[in-house]
Amino acid sequence: MTDVTVILAAHHEGALAGPTIRSMLDAVARAQEDGIAVEVAVVLDDPSAATLEVFSDAEERGWVVHQVDFKDHGLARNYAVERAAGSCVAHLDADDLWSRNWLSAAFGLCRSEGDVIVHPEVDWFFGESANLFFHVDQVDPSFDPNFMRFSNYWDSLCLAPRKVFLDHPLAPRDIAGGFAYDDWYWNIETVQAGLVHRVAPDTIHFKRRQKMSQNIVAVTNKSLTRWAPLLTYDYAQDADLV
Repeated sequence: MTDVTVILAAHHEGALAGPTIRSMLDAVARAQEDGIAVEVAVVLDDPSAATLEVFSDAEERGWVVHQVDFKDHGLARNYAVERAAGSCVAHLDADDLWSRNWLSAAFGLCRSEGDVIVHPEVDWFFGESANLFFHVDQVDPSFDPNFMRFSNYWDSLCLAPRKVFLDHPLAPRDIAGGFAYDDWYWNIETVQAGLVHRVAPDTIHFKRRQKMSQNIVAVTNKSLTRWAPLLTYDYAQDADLV
């Protein structure tokens, strides 16, 4: 039985994916040391030639490889989730990094707490920006559902039961239509469904920021997240979401 499927999503990262692979392998090795069975699945979404070269030996390593042409992070992840063998899924983008203890700590919390969505304690941004983002645990007194009407509490690179991702697939990005922030919308949907977002202490995701990241494009275009009941004041005020 597979405990965790790591879904590594790659697009046009090229050589930047090299450090990501090493980071992932360190986290997988630590998890395996702790008795966690891990499957690695690479989803190559409209990959560049350089990215294909980096992952040319993926099948020889024993990894599952999906090559698709969605040109959409969310749809590519959904495709890989549907085919994952693990009872839990952990997402990683091919230019980001994990702390070595991430998989072990996140899966341990998920196994002990049940159907929870687990985030790292800190996102450490590097590259075109340099800052820290601390995730808020939903059971912490500082959590306020009203905050989600204005901003996003959690990054999308989380670990959760596969069933959670199947029941709540990521929405397609539609920046041309004025909609983006699919991770924010997914967090809203899952909170509305009664799921709880937890934080694995002492874990870090290192997030690369590039000049034209999808988030920057969305901000520049003044994109919105899709509407959801939680975005209305009365719902967030009255709902028991903690």
